[in-house]
Amino acid sequence: MKVAVIDCLGRGSKGKRLATLDAIGVGPRLVVGIIESLGDKAELLMCEDVLESRVSLGDYDAVFISGMSTDKASVINVARKCRGRPVIAGGPVFVEYDYLVKNGVDYVIWGEGELSIPELMKFLRGGSDVSKVPNLIYRGKKGIVRNPGPPYANSPPLWAFQPSIKAIMSYPLWRASRVYVEVVRGCSNFYRPTIPLANGKRCIGCNLCRNGSLEDRFKCPLNIPPGCGYCSVPALFGPARSRPIKQIVEEVKELIRLGVKRIVLSAPDFLDYGRDWLVEPKPLTDPRRPPPNIEALESLLSKLSSINEVNRGEAYIMIENVKPNLVNEEVANILGKYLKGTPISIGLESGDEEFHIALGRPSTVPEVINAVKLLIKTGLRPYIYLIHGLPRESKKIIRNTINIVKKLADLGVEKFTLYRFTPLKYTAFEGYPRPQPAIKSKTSRKLYFTVRKLNEKLKKRFLGKIIKALVAGVEGNGLILYPLPHGPVIRVMYDGEMRYSVGDLVMVKITSVLSDRELGGVIIG
Repeated sequence: MKVAVIDCLGRGSKGKRLATLDAIGVGPRLVVGIIESLGDKAELLMCEDVLESRVSLGDYDAVFISGMSTDKASVINVARKCRGRPVIAGGPVFVEYDYLVKNGVDYVIWGEGELSIPELMKFLRGGSDVSKVPNLIYRGKKGIVRNPGPPYANSPPLWAFQPSIKAIMSYPLWRASRVYVEVVRGCSNFYRPTIPLANGKRCIGCNLCRNGSLEDRFKCPLNIPPGCGYCSVPALFGPARSRPIKQIVEEVKELIRLGVKRIVLSAPDFLDYGRDWLVEPKPLTDPRRPPPNIEALESLLSKLSSINEVNRGEAYIMIENVKPNLVNEEVANILGKYLKGTPISIGLESGDEEFHIALGRPSTVPEVINAVKLLIKTGLRPYIYLIHGLPRESKKIIRNTINIVKKLADLGVEKFTLYRFTPLKYTAFEGYPRPQPAIKSKTSRKLYFTVRKLNEKLKKRFLGKIIKALVAGVEGNGLILYPLPHGPVIRVMYDGEMRYSVGDLVMVKITSVLSDRELGGVIIG
C-alpha cells in the first residue's frame, strides 16, 4: 500500500501554523516509520499543502492524519480532501473521536500507534477484520464502536518501531528547525488537583495519589483523571517510560548526518528519564520518588555529547521540560556539564503557593525558585511557563504570581511564556469554560502586561552580542533567523542580492529589541 501521513499538528482551525514554526514533532515521523517497517510505502505531507491543493492525494491508498485536540477543525478539513480512500486520525486529537467520526474521519486510533497500526494495516490490505484492531474507533451499525485494547504500550511493542529519518526532509524548514527526538513517553505525575471539578466533585483527600502504593495511584474513588488538572498526558499516555539509550543515540546521529543542527530530547519531563527503570516492573507513578536516575542521565548525555558534530559545536542537543522538584545540585551539575548555554523550561503555572499545589502540581513554588537558581548557576538558561484563566483563579492569585515572576526575572530567567488555559478532554478541569484572552480579562490583564514588559526588558541582555544563527527564510525585505542553539527570532533587514538559503549559518550582531518576542540585527559574517 501507499500511504499519506499528513502533519496537522499546531495548525488549529486555520490550517497553518501561527507560532513555533521551527518545531518538528515526533508523531508523524513515527507513523511513517511504523508503516514502512511493515513493508508499505509512506510519505509525509504538510497540512497546508493538502488544504491549498499543492499536492495530490490521488495516488494514495489510505491517509493518516496527526493532530492535537485543538487542531480538530484542520483535521476535518483535510479529511474532506481525502474522499474515496480510508482516513485515519491519530495523535492527541483522538480525544475528539466523536466529532471526527461524525465529520468524515473513518477511523480514529485511541492512544499509542504502536498498539494499533500493525493490525490496522493488515485490515486496510484486506487481510484482517476491523474488530481485531486494538483501540480503534469507528462508526458501526449501532453507533460509534471502540475496540478494546491496553491503555498504553510497554516493551514490546513500545520502542519496537523507529521514526523515519528521511521524512524530516518533508518539512520546509527542517535544516533550521528544532527536531524533537523522543526519550520519554508518558508522565510520572499521578497526583490529583484539589480544586473542584466542573461538575462540583473534588478530591476527598484519601491520599491514594500522594501516599498510596504505586497500584493505588491508578485508583480514584471519584475517577478524577491523574496529573496536573489542565494536562492530559498521564491519563491518555500512561506513566513515564524511557526509551533505550542506543535507539536515541542512533536516531540523533542519523539526523545530524542528514544535516539537522538542533535536536530537542522530547519528554513531558526529561528528569523522568530512567526513573522507571528504578521501580520496574511496577509503573512509575510518583513524581517525587525515586529521585532522578543520575547514572541513566549521565550515560545518555555523555554519549550524545561525544557525537563528533555535537562535540565540535556544529550541532546542538537541548532538553525542554523538567519538574522543578526533581532538580537538585547533582542534577544541575550534570545538565550544566553537557547542556551549558541551552534553554530549559520549568512549569510554574501559578506563583501562588496554595493554588500551585491545588492544581495537582508535584512541586512547590520554593522548589521552582530553587531549581532556577541551581540551573542558572551551572550555565543553563531557564524559561518559565505560566497559565492564566485557570479555574478558581483570583486577583490575589495573580498578584502573588506577578511577585514571583518579578523575583525569577531578577534571578536571571531568560523568558516567560504565558498560555491561556484550555479545558482539554480527559483532564480534571474538563468542562470548565475557556477564559477570555488575558488582555481582555480583568483578572489576568495585569499579568499579561507584566510578562510582556519583562520579556522585552530581558531581551536587552542580547544587545551588542554576536550570535550564531540559521537562516529560516525571507519575509518582506528581511531575513528570519533562528539562534543557535535556541533563542528569540532575529530579523535582519537585507537590501542586497539574496544569496542565503534555509539552513545557512551566519553570524549576527544584535542591534535592537523589536518586541517582547523578536530581536533585530545585522549579519557580520
